[in-house]
Amino acid sequence: MKNWRTAFNKNRKTTLFRMSFWYILILLLTVVFIGLAAVTSISYQLYKSTEHEINYVEKQLHKESKEKNPDWTDSLENIFYSQHPDFYVHIETPQHKTIYSKGSESITDNNMYKFKLSLFSSIAFKKKLVPIYHHHFLYNGYTFDLYVRMISIHKFISLMIKVLLVCILLGTVFGALAIYQLSKKLSRPLMEVTSMINQVTETNDLKQRVPVPESPKEVHELALAFNQLMGQLDQQIERELHFVSDASHELRTPLSAIRGHVELIKRHGNDHPELVQKSMHFVDEESKRMQRLINQLLMIARLDRRSKELENVNLSMIAKNVVLDYATDVKQHFSTEITDATYALANEDYVHQVMVSLLGNARKYTPEDGWIKLIINRDEHYSYIIVQNSGSSIPDDEKEKIFTRFYRLDKSRTSENGGSGLGLAIVKELVELDEGSIWVEDVEPTGSAFIVRLKSRTANSLK
Repeated sequence: MKNWRTAFNKNRKTTLFRMSFWYILILLLTVVFIGLAAVTSISYQLYKSTEHEINYVEKQLHKESKEKNPDWTDSLENIFYSQHPDFYVHIETPQHKTIYSKGSESITDNNMYKFKLSLFSSIAFKKKLVPIYHHHFLYNGYTFDLYVRMISIHKFISLMIKVLLVCILLGTVFGALAIYQLSKKLSRPLMEVTSMINQVTETNDLKQRVPVPESPKEVHELALAFNQLMGQLDQQIERELHFVSDASHELRTPLSAIRGHVELIKRHGNDHPELVQKSMHFVDEESKRMQRLINQLLMIARLDRRSKELENVNLSMIAKNVVLDYATDVKQHFSTEITDATYALANEDYVHQVMVSLLGNARKYTPEDGWIKLIINRDEHYSYIIVQNSGSSIPDDEKEKIFTRFYRLDKSRTSENGGSGLGLAIVKELVELDEGSIWVEDVEPTGSAFIVRLKSRTANSLK
């Protein structure tokens, strides 16, 4: 009993159970409503027919009451038993004499439950719930009470109740089976998707994908969304694993070098003092390199959790402030082309970091006799940050890859310049947080242009 109750409590929360329950309930309510509507409609028609007959009998009684010495016994026989065998009458004469039609004595007692339909008419129930129509009227000093046993309505209502009960029983049995099968068929795709999701959860196999049914549409879209989520999660985990691996490798290299020089100082430092100075310089450079790498890793971690706070920022003003700090350390020929009052929807700190990083990257890979140019301009819809530099161009097949974490065009050159392969990856994430885009184009005759495009705003634009 307890197991059955537990299973029932578990299943009643399922979509299959709820669909079946509500379908059956709606079916029953529909059958009952149709049955009651039919009973009410036909009963009303039978009632109106009885009312018309009462009016006819009333007219006949009016005519008889006008007679000087009416023979009520003969008249009642003629009025009722030829065409109205279920009619009964109780007449009280002006002399207070009571006259009953044949068989009406028992039907006119007070042992009845009555309810009024109108001022002069009512319905009473007595003996097997057969409805009795009662009509009371006065005419020419006589008091008349007409009673009609509405047997036809009683038989009809009894028959309809039996039919209705049979329909409810059959409808419940066959409807429940049909609705259960239909609900099971409709919910099968959802159950399959749920089962597959549980399997993926239990096995932790992010490569698995749930089947995508063609219908119903909601389950189709759910399966697609889940597969898309699993794909994104799988890619994210792979990126994180790759990131951890690359970060470990990048940190291992300077640590190994530092460790080697420490061992060298331990072994030969006392005998060769010149090695101490050389090794200390190397340790200092490698520790700075590690510090830069760790700072970049921490920045990427913060960017992954940082919320967007975009506002209307003045790119022209930010660029001029960056140039003041940047131009003093540049050995290459440096120039600017800044359009005043260039605004964009962005985060001011992000924009500042993007400009500094792109100019630093340009300085790193531009020969000392080369040139670097910073351009700020806008068009009708977008504002642009463009950093151009001379030097070697970037191959077309690597223009997208350079924005990947730890990716380097030239391993030896990057090592020489102390790069970590994270600078442009950080720049891309900052630009995307500003809801912008970044790409690389070639500069003639040789060189590259890093182009950042942001949504344009005016000085009076709201946030």
